[in-house]
Amino acid sequence: MADKLDILLREYMTGMLQVKINSRERWITRETKEERLGSGGTSNNIAPQERRLLIIESDMQLQKMIDQKQTLDELMNTVSQEIKTIIVLRFREKKQWWQIATRLYIDERTARRKYDNLKELLRNSLWTELIG
Repeated sequence: MADKLDILLREYMTGMLQVKINSRERWITRETKEERLGSGGTSNNIAPQERRLLIIESDMQLQKMIDQKQTLDELMNTVSQEIKTIIVLRFREKKQWWQIATRLYIDERTARRKYDNLKELLRNSLWTELIG
């Protein structure tokens, strides 16, 4: 059964995390049509670019996903090629553990253990709020 970290890694490796980030950003920065009747309307004197940036920076859900992606990007630059291959095979190519082990010429338990070690590293390096 997949835990939250497995789901996060799957979304990262398949590109769904970036899709969610882009979608959330578009959703929260969409233009709303405000009716301005007469001279009673007030101007907030904020440039559209500034307004967009303020909205993006204040959205906690979007910031959490951006932090998750950035952390996983940095992690992928530090782990061994073998671990990267395990993650790619598991999540992007949707291979079973025995198929991963066969491809890497290692035991299935070894492949699982290496993945579990990566998850433990992630749990120790990510804030609890980023995982859930």
